[in-house]
Amino acid sequence: MSRPITRLLVANRGEIARRVIRTAEELGIETVAVFSEPDRALPFVDEATYAVALGGTASVESYLDAAKVLDAARRTGADAIHPGYGFLSENAEFAQSVADAGLVWVGPTPSSMRAMALKVEAKRIAADAGVPLVPGAELIADVTDADLLRTGEQVGYPLLVKASAGGGGKGMRIVHDAGNLVEAVQGARREAASSFGDATVFLERYLERSRHVEVQVFGDTHGSVVHLFERECSIQRRHQKVVEESPSPGATPATLERMYAAAVSLASAIGYVGAGTVEFLVSGDDEAQEFFFLEMNTRLQVEHPVTEMVTGLDLVEWQIAVAQGEPLPLAQDDIEREGHAIEVRLYAEDPANGYLPSTGTISSWDLGSWLPGLRIDSAVEEDSVVSSFYDPMLAKVIAHADTRDDAARALADLLRGSDIAGVRTNSAMLAAVLESPSFLAGDTTTAFLDQHPEVLAPAAPEDVVRRHVLAAALTVLGEVEEAGPRDGLVAPPSGWRNVAGVPEVLALGFVHAGRSRSATVARAWGRAGSTYWLGLDVDAAGLGAQMITGDDRFEQLEGVRLSTESFYGLVLGEPECRLEVDGIRSSVRVTADQSVRPTFWDDAQPLPPQGPRSVRVLSDGWTTELDVVEAWAASGHDGAGAGPTTPVPGTVTHVAVSVGEEVEAGAALVVLEAMKMEHTIRADVAGTVTEIHVSVGQSVDAHAVVATVEATS
Repeated sequence: MSRPITRLLVANRGEIARRVIRTAEELGIETVAVFSEPDRALPFVDEATYAVALGGTASVESYLDAAKVLDAARRTGADAIHPGYGFLSENAEFAQSVADAGLVWVGPTPSSMRAMALKVEAKRIAADAGVPLVPGAELIADVTDADLLRTGEQVGYPLLVKASAGGGGKGMRIVHDAGNLVEAVQGARREAASSFGDATVFLERYLERSRHVEVQVFGDTHGSVVHLFERECSIQRRHQKVVEESPSPGATPATLERMYAAAVSLASAIGYVGAGTVEFLVSGDDEAQEFFFLEMNTRLQVEHPVTEMVTGLDLVEWQIAVAQGEPLPLAQDDIEREGHAIEVRLYAEDPANGYLPSTGTISSWDLGSWLPGLRIDSAVEEDSVVSSFYDPMLAKVIAHADTRDDAARALADLLRGSDIAGVRTNSAMLAAVLESPSFLAGDTTTAFLDQHPEVLAPAAPEDVVRRHVLAAALTVLGEVEEAGPRDGLVAPPSGWRNVAGVPEVLALGFVHAGRSRSATVARAWGRAGSTYWLGLDVDAAGLGAQMITGDDRFEQLEGVRLSTESFYGLVLGEPECRLEVDGIRSSVRVTADQSVRPTFWDDAQPLPPQGPRSVRVLSDGWTTELDVVEAWAASGHDGAGAGPTTPVPGTVTHVAVSVGEEVEAGAALVVLEAMKMEHTIRADVAGTVTEIHVSVGQSVDAHAVVATVEATS
């Protein structure tokens, strides 16, 4: 029976909320957004026809509160709910509540969701359907450590601890030997309970050099089920997908045909309706290749744009059509695939530092010019705040081209040209992955990032680094010229002298290829102008003597100048500046923070606030953020006796030690949850725990001391 949808509530946030709203509005359907307090100013809130404040900060207080979401639908007169992915999207009880309230649920039936919701039960159904399974074992809630270890030996190492009700890498741990199994199970259970409200976990053999390949399926209420080909999602960090593509570069045609048939058979067996994904592990090559069932996700996947790009179909439009009782828009034989599509997930995180999430206000959000074949599904815009309460994904960037190499090149070029400031991102890592010879050769197993650690902290060429340092130094020192005809500088550059003087020395610090580096720039004024010396990773002490003796650790530079066509406020590059060194010009883009007072500052404006001075420089596809080095401030934790600290803001979910306990170096002290990930804070030294400064449930800022450990003498 057909039930037209006129007003659709999107029970989600960020980029998927914007994505659903876009298609709904194209279909003439009004939309309702719901939002938590941290998300109040995000773009999706204002893009909907109506928006309802759920209150709260954490997910459990907002997007996971089914009663609040249903009340928002009632108050706004919505007649349907689309759950997106994550949060309540695979919650069968919520889906049933939506139906009981007389609303249309844009998703599979609650019975199908229940059949696949618990991975243990899903494996039984798949086994009955003849789909091969990875060796594994269930765990009872009160399993003893001894029984757990015996079960681990039976499954075999390495193994994977997985949340039965989970997804997206939550509640999942790789265990390489028995010594880490108990702690891994405990951590996975905590994370699973926090993310899904169900602490059940199970063990599964970990296939180290396998491929993660999934099949997109779609069913309707008339009994039809089709597949829309596959996506390979093997490149993952923390068991969360980072790069997704279609077609798979490694699965053979014969394997794919068997996987398509298995996926459609499984979906048909449970009377599946709507969008779903059946996930497999593929192992081996050529005729020896085999596949194993992993799980079925009863929702739209994060990576669905990959399928949309190669098929030309709108999967959200299909979801809405099926939810309204319409038959599938196309039969299997009418679904075609063309070209190659690759998607990358742009995260606010630092890959070189254990993928540490990054929070803050986005001061620049420029992903370059739109070109045919490129698509950006973003959650944020300039001035958006990235909080610690939710997943750190900022956007999905997708490229479609005739060939895989062309798609990878277009996507890497876009990432290289992006200008994002205010938070750290993984854009350089993603570009390095796409440019990697192993990736381009199709060697994309689940071990890719472990086998290619160099992509986590790619290194800009030294000549680019030198240009960035000089551009930053010129900005801080105030030697910037306006391009074009002029009678002269508006004001003499800072430090100008008409006689030779003592060199001015500027020390800068920056991170390059995952490690901290220093730069020293000295400027000496004379009658003929200025002379610069540049030193990288050297001690600035005795710099004058080193310059006089011509120490080869420093590079002497003549005629250094930074010019800009438009200069106002604090932005030097609009869009770019010209850096001239010894008569050679190149383009750079420079942005200074509000504590850098430029040469051409309008005296009518108030002075910028004091504080650490920083400059961001972009050129040649690389970005460098440089800070003026200042003396270290006294630690705010001195009164607490120093000790291990929190890397990011978050919530304490577990305290593993007690006062008086003896611990070894590296022992787990406290577990912190931030951006839907667990971070274990460990003891720096062996010793005795004398104080614990946090408690379970407490919200803490970054760099908060969690415990004091008195070192063993």
